[in-house]
Amino acid sequence: MLLAAGVAVVLGLYTGWIAHTRGSDRIVTIFGLIAVATVLWVGGSALKLLHTDPATKLLFYRILHIGAMLLPALFVLFVAAYTDRDRWFRPAVIGVLFAIPLGIIVLLFFEPPSLMIADVRVVENGLVILRVTDGPAFFVSILYSFGLTVAALGLVGYEAHQIGSAYYPQAGLLAVGVLAPILISVLTIAELPPFLPDRPNFVPISGVISTSAMGIAILRYRLFRLPPMAYTTAMRYSPDAMFVLDHTGRIVHANPSGEELLTASDSAIGDQLTAILPAFGSDTETGDRFEIESADGGSKVFEAVVDPLTRGGSHVGRVVVLRDVTERQRQRERLKRQAERLDAFASTVSHDLRNPLSVAQGYLQMIDTDDPETVEMIETIERSHDRIADIIDDLLMLSRQGRRIDEFEAVSLAEITTLSWAGVNTAAATVEATIDDDQTIQADPAMLQHVFENLFRNSVEHGGSGVHVRVGWLKDGSGFYVEDSGPGIDPDDREAVLEPGYTTSDDGTGYGLEIVRSIVEAHGWELAIEEGEAGGARFEIWGVQTQ
Repeated sequence: MLLAAGVAVVLGLYTGWIAHTRGSDRIVTIFGLIAVATVLWVGGSALKLLHTDPATKLLFYRILHIGAMLLPALFVLFVAAYTDRDRWFRPAVIGVLFAIPLGIIVLLFFEPPSLMIADVRVVENGLVILRVTDGPAFFVSILYSFGLTVAALGLVGYEAHQIGSAYYPQAGLLAVGVLAPILISVLTIAELPPFLPDRPNFVPISGVISTSAMGIAILRYRLFRLPPMAYTTAMRYSPDAMFVLDHTGRIVHANPSGEELLTASDSAIGDQLTAILPAFGSDTETGDRFEIESADGGSKVFEAVVDPLTRGGSHVGRVVVLRDVTERQRQRERLKRQAERLDAFASTVSHDLRNPLSVAQGYLQMIDTDDPETVEMIETIERSHDRIADIIDDLLMLSRQGRRIDEFEAVSLAEITTLSWAGVNTAAATVEATIDDDQTIQADPAMLQHVFENLFRNSVEHGGSGVHVRVGWLKDGSGFYVEDSGPGIDPDDREAVLEPGYTTSDDGTGYGLEIVRSIVEAHGWELAIEEGEAGGARFEIWGVQTQ
């Protein structure tokens, strides 16, 4: 028993060292309390045996039961912490758990007659042994302790079943820790040798068996450093491969999808993640992609999500999620090839159209006549030529901007407003920008200028030469707006005007607002059409990163 008490002391000191050097959390704190309770139980039993004075023996009998009464409730809390049941740590729940054990302890030291201890006798059988006949209140405490122990055992079994076979070993250690007091108590009640009457009570030794089994689980599975069992419950049902790494990069947990990757690469839990991903390293970040050969001779592309793992304020490892993005990668490559083909097609078409258009425009300029009807026809032809040229320009731009923009730079919204307004035939229209010169957004400046030019051109074309245009920030600071004092856009038509080729003007190409939407979406922003303060059209662009 002294040896058992010594083991509990060592585990308690180790827990204290962990709390001092790495910080404390629930697992550390509760295991430390379990070690202290075990020392009281086993150490008190050893000291009770060492003394021959009945009064001294009775004192240590009461002391050892302080630990014995507290351990079942502490087992339940340990399993609750191990399975991340935070709600169990509310003061009301903890109060209910410890109400009966604390009441029993009070009765032990200040008991009414025969309620806890019905009789006391001393037996000399090589050792001087104190035999206590328990009172009715003591049997209540035994039933309560038994119920708590069974509840803790059931919780461990439930979590192990939910998570899977990879966690049976650590669950088994916890089960041994919880079962030991029950098993030895049953053997003692059955009076099976060496658990006989008038012999030393070996039940307290079960306390150190419990503490040692939990200690092995903590050391083997690094529960003081890595999250406990329930942290991985969600991992089981995730289609993504998920791994928990310790601070050395060693895999200590994996969900079923992760185990499939381990099996495919002839690796196992305990290996470095580089066994699967040779390029994985300490500098790997969320968004990095890795290609892994598959069993069918092909390959799969995985995108990593990497999060640091901390406990007690210390870095203890990382959680790595590998998401299969093979199909997404292939789709991206297909879209890239399609965009390249579309770009080549648009360039070819524009080149083939511009040449005959230039020839027609050249010959048209050579016609010299004073006939008014001929002049009018020539002007009509020139307008048609200009319209064809505009359509070519818009189609070429649209084909090249329907993709995501990855490289941004700081752009002054006030400056881009000025440049864009100067690039549009605004006639008598006016513009007002309520933007400071030093306010910038992250954007592609050339593309952003196309947005403003098309919006300004739309306002002038539909609002008339005297239209007033305003540019400013949205009230919540999430983006900017461009609005005019024109007739506005009917709510029923606000989706349609963004479709390619839609126009209500004889001179419009129908692609201006589609270009605006294309460039906005390529930036990752969003576009909405509302009614302006003056009743005109208001274009809001939000999701913008400002500086």
